Amino acid sequence: MQVRNFNIDDSFLVRTSGTSDGTQDKFFKDGLWFKLDRYGDEGIAETAASIILEESDFDSSKFIAYTPCLINGKHGCYSKNFLDEDESFITIYRLYKNVYGKDLAQACSKMDYDDAIEYVISFVKQQTGLDIREYLANTFMLDKIILNEDRHFNNLGVIFNGKYFKTAPIFDNGKSFLIGNKRALEKDSLQEKIKCAYAKSFSPSFATNAKYLEKYCTLKIDADCIQSIEKLGNEGITEILRYTLGI
Repeated sequence: MQVRNFNIDDSFLVRTSGTSDGTQDKFFKDGLWFKLDRYGDEGIAETAASIILEESDFDSSKFIAYTPCLINGKHGCYSKNFLDEDESFITIYRLYKNVYGKDLAQACSKMDYDDAIEYVISFVKQQTGLDIREYLANTFMLDKIILNEDRHFNNLGVIFNGKYFKTAPIFDNGKSFLIGNKRALEKDSLQEKIKCAYAKSFSPSFATNAKYLEKYCTLKIDADCIQSIEKLGNEGITEILRYTLGI
């Protein structure tokens, strides 16, 4: 698969500490975000997630599309900035921290998963007026299919333009399909490998999170997307997707 190479100097470098794995280097240039692969194939994983959403006729305003590329000769991906000039992205983690001065993940860890989901939904409703059930339901449905192990509270959030709030699009799906999962490398069968994948925000079970809010889900995944994903040339991602889609 041929990809475009972008030569970007360090003046466009942005270091973010919002990932569960620590600080991540990204570049922002000409309205585009560029992310380097850290474990290998995150850019392909982001692209695969984009294809799943695009070919399921999901509203394009509700997710970010990623394209694989080279960044200074190294593999990664790029995406458009999803914020207008007057908008700011506020993670659910940061929103909670601003209001209570506490760690939302720690607060939720003391609750049953269903109580934690309802607690977060209620908190966001009180602070922003938004009902995020559909947003979470669609995100959890995607995560169940791609095994996204990095959907923490800094990858969920809202957008504020100074007047009103709206839910953010689904983004940051790179650590999916067992990419970066060292435990899975020690297993032989695909089924055993997949058992090593855990959800991040509420229940460690992807299926449990998706099931709880299932009635609010508007994302209807089209299994035919596998044909386009096969063209990315990553057999591991294709194999996992066939398993999670049941085909």
